[in-house]
Amino acid sequence: MSITQRHAAWLAIVFFAVLIAVVFHQINTDMVEQGIASGTPYDNAAAYPKAVAILIGILIALQAAIQLLARNANGEGAAFTIARLRRPALLLVIFAAYLYALGVLGYHLSTPLMIVAVMLLCGMRRPLELAIGGLGISFALAFFFEVYLKIVLPPGLFGLAISW
Repeated sequence: MSITQRHAAWLAIVFFAVLIAVVFHQINTDMVEQGIASGTPYDNAAAYPKAVAILIGILIALQAAIQLLARNANGEGAAFTIARLRRPALLLVIFAAYLYALGVLGYHLSTPLMIVAVMLLCGMRRPLELAIGGLGISFALAFFFEVYLKIVLPPGLFGLAISW
């Protein structure tokens, strides 16, 4: 089975539009109930996700405009097989599994595993590079978020935390 690039672009636009809707739904329900969706931008936990969702919304609006205005010679775009969507679909599965694992395993166990899984999916095969990349990126991000942004990362069932 094959679809056109134009159809794939519209599927991506719809996906991100749904993602934005989910973000705003969470902000207006769960975050409001927890009392963390109001106040100044520094006190408002919803400020950052809302800003990112708005930015993504602007970008998908631009992409939709490009899709509406741009026409290929045949009007539809080149066809390609569904198999080309395997890697993006697997990236979504990895990310969904990571979000689930954050609550169970915590940041320090789930993040290196997710980074290694993405590196494997993208073609890296050297074990030393995978280990250094997974651990290095994970610890650098943890340091930045915990030390500079003062954000407590999920400890998981094992209560793993690094005292910087």
